[in-house]
Amino acid sequence: MNQNPLFMELLVSRGIVGEAAGRRLLRRYHDDAFAVLMHLVRMNPHQKTLLARMWGDSIGVAHVDLNKTLFQREVVQRLPESFARKNHIILLYQFGEAITAASADPANQFMLREAQSVLGCPVSPVFAFPNDIEAAIEVEYKTEQKLRDLSSRIVTDTVVIEDISELTRDELQKIAGSQAVVEFVQGLLLLGVREGASDIHIEPGEDKVRIRFRVDGVLQEKSKIERSLLPPLVSRLKILADLNITEKRRPQDGRLCLTLPNRTIDFRFSSVPTGYGEKIVLRVLGQMETKDVQDLRELSFSRANLDGLERVMAVPYGIFFVTGPTGSGKTTTLFSMLRYLNRPGVNITTIEDPIEYRLPGINQIQVNAAVDLDFPAALRAFLRQDPDVILVGEIRDVETAEIACRAALTGHLVLATLHTNNAIQALTRLNDMGVQPYMVAPSMVGVLAQRLVRKICEHCREPYTPDPETFQRIFAMSGEEVSLSRGRGCLQCSGSGYSGRIAIHELVVIDDDIRTQISRGASPMEIQRSAARTGFQTMRYDGMKKVLRGLTTLEEIQRVTVADEGSAAAG
Repeated sequence: MNQNPLFMELLVSRGIVGEAAGRRLLRRYHDDAFAVLMHLVRMNPHQKTLLARMWGDSIGVAHVDLNKTLFQREVVQRLPESFARKNHIILLYQFGEAITAASADPANQFMLREAQSVLGCPVSPVFAFPNDIEAAIEVEYKTEQKLRDLSSRIVTDTVVIEDISELTRDELQKIAGSQAVVEFVQGLLLLGVREGASDIHIEPGEDKVRIRFRVDGVLQEKSKIERSLLPPLVSRLKILADLNITEKRRPQDGRLCLTLPNRTIDFRFSSVPTGYGEKIVLRVLGQMETKDVQDLRELSFSRANLDGLERVMAVPYGIFFVTGPTGSGKTTTLFSMLRYLNRPGVNITTIEDPIEYRLPGINQIQVNAAVDLDFPAALRAFLRQDPDVILVGEIRDVETAEIACRAALTGHLVLATLHTNNAIQALTRLNDMGVQPYMVAPSMVGVLAQRLVRKICEHCREPYTPDPETFQRIFAMSGEEVSLSRGRGCLQCSGSGYSGRIAIHELVVIDDDIRTQISRGASPMEIQRSAARTGFQTMRYDGMKKVLRGLTTLEEIQRVTVADEGSAAAG
């Protein structure tokens, strides 16, 4: 029994529960204050962080949100996994001689002394919920070596498969359901989550199957496994995605989910037949739901672009596009805009496929083809729901585009995504789709285009002086030496020198001159010249400014942008 009268006093003094309700909860849970805490978290999940901090305050330790903290991988592994699971404890990072550890019971001195004995150094405890610790253990103890060990077990425990096409459905299901295969697939998905992968690629070759993760926008090879592992691996994934495991000649798409103690992570499954077997790509979809929607000021916008966005959001109606390729952070930007706009007097509705972020106070609809709830149908229904702001996850066809334009012209602010290479192209894209210029020109209020570039790793950042000729050619600057930054490569960033990503942007705020040009069908080059007169700068220019600020590198900007006339970041 965990008695904690101070916690109960804090609940009453801060208005979480009344005195009478507090007494009833204690009676219900036999004076166990921790059981009261868990009850309140279940009943009020939006207050989870507040309640955790109060519990930490009551026992004299800090609370750490394990979904947001940074784990030092070499530190985590110093405590045996069996000990971590048994005692609900996980190591986080080392500062000086002491190691900070998240524990569900940080007041347990016996357990802490045992941990210190294993580690040979002091342990500084912080509080985290048991299910968050269990989920962190599931993820953080998965390594490439453990994945290789599991693949060896499959080869040892199963019959070598020479001819994949000869396997029956029952044989495939039996192999795919073996303990070793189940653990391997679970380990692969968890390792992808641990590495922060956006996509997991399983690529069969002549002799081996290559496994690669896309991390921070770049593919990294993680493992090579025997070809005989491909059928059970693919079959297991298809079973999880509820697909036909005997179909190997046609592409298949589906969804599967990984259930952790504190959340569920969704994956989009895609298979295509190749000469050496089925190639699988798993897109990680569900991690964003655990993250808070960021403030616009946290998204590395330049001052000019942030001012322009705030001007756009002050407009009561019109359509605003965020453009860029898949995985360029468009949804993150749009939800930060919704957070800015989200006030009690504003009715906000979204149409998404899939829902990636959860934002309290707005109405979110998931597209569902099975019941004919597509973007046009949902958008028509929304217009009868008295909306102020509508987010359309993606405008893919002329029907959705026309409805969105009409909504913008009839007093609604519409936010939407569009696939174009830059902001200027988006201004003519709707015309190319078949929407009449007389609808496009008056409805559009702005376009933001963006790409993601890798950030320099904070743990191994170092200054360097670039070659003067290269610097002058790229920046159109010469004279005194300028110091830039790069990552040396360390264990925390897997030797890449990069950790995390930031966006580079270009923003066009539509004025009367640009609106006139859109209506008469002007070319993108003509529109860009008009936009430049109002201060428009390209993504490459924004990226070079971020290089000078030490956020990313020249190589990253050159990787994701093309040189534009007059885009050098001079001055």
